[in-house]
Amino acid sequence: MNAEDFIAQLTQETGIDASQAASVNGILESTFLAGNKNKDTITKLISEKLGVDDAKADMIYNAAIGIISSGVLDKVTGLFKK
Repeated sequence: MNAEDFIAQLTQETGIDASQAASVNGILESTFLAGNKNKDTITKLISEKLGVDDAKADMIYNAAIGIISSGVLDKVTGLFKK
């Protein structure tokens, strides 16, 4: 999944605009995703950058991770279909 697809999907799933989704994409690209400590860091950055409350930032984070996870899963399962 490329950045444009990710941004479009995140916009669709969360209701944020494309500019905000691009900001979230930038945050995720610049932050190591594994671990709960980084989840807290990422949601804080989302909250600050987008001006949303913690609950909305958490919802955006979870949607973004779901999109990323499904893209990775599609690539992995695609390898075994050949």
